[in-house]
Amino acid sequence: MQIETMRFGTLEIEEKKILRFTEGLPGLESCREFAILQFAESGPVHWLQSVRDPEICLPIVSSFAIVKDYAFDISEEDVAHLGLESAEDVYIVSVVVIPENNIEQMTANMIAPIIINHRTGAAKQVIISNSEYSVRYPIFSAICNLLKEGDADAGAITQDK
Repeated sequence: MQIETMRFGTLEIEEKKILRFTEGLPGLESCREFAILQFAESGPVHWLQSVRDPEICLPIVSSFAIVKDYAFDISEEDVAHLGLESAEDVYIVSVVVIPENNIEQMTANMIAPIIINHRTGAAKQVIISNSEYSVRYPIFSAICNLLKEGDADAGAITQDK
């Protein structure tokens, strides 16, 4: 299927790679279908592109690429909602904020990760309560380390649907 994007032009996306957010994303509830776009030039930062709205494109990063021991509990309700059958089904990303005037101030929302069932494409953003992380978790040094280590594809999604 072809999708239009403001940032990357027209792209061909396999239907099986489309992520479905049955509840949308907070603040973007009407956007329910997204694709993860990966480009070598953006390193470990990937893009969550709306399939229907070319203007909606969020930078994301694998939460575990940023914090190796990142951990939180997923409610039984969310496990059922996402159809998670095993830990291997789970891919977790965080939305990134990249300030225009100071890339060193780049942060990730580690308190509201997006949980993706890479087997089925079901996805949901959840809010973690009682977390040591923050909405603006500094990630610039972690990104630099990933690039130095040559691990720019850390946490890349492979959807088996």
